[in-house]
Amino acid sequence: MEHDELTPFYRAVDAPSLGRCISDARKESGLTQQDLADRLKVTRGTIIRLEAGEAVSVVVAMQAIRLLGRDVALVPRFSKLQVSS
Repeated sequence: MEHDELTPFYRAVDAPSLGRCISDARKESGLTQQDLADRLKVTRGTIIRLEAGEAVSVVVAMQAIRLLGRDVALVPRFSKLQVSS
C-alpha cells in the first residue's frame, strides 16, 4: 500500500515499545486517550493499558494502529530493514 505523504516509521520490539509507538501516533494525530477509546468503542482504561504495554486484545491494538493511519510490518528479528521513500 502506498501513501501520498511520508509516514514516520516506528520500530516496536515488545509490548511496551508498541504501546509507546501507539501513544506517539495518537498524540501526533491530536487525539486524547478518551478520543481514541471512543472511536474504538473501548474504555479509556483499555487505551491506558495498550499504551503501557499491558495485555489488551490484539484486535484492539490492530484497530488502534489502523485508526491512527499506521500499518504493521512483520520483519524477521535479525534481518536488516531498509526504509526508503
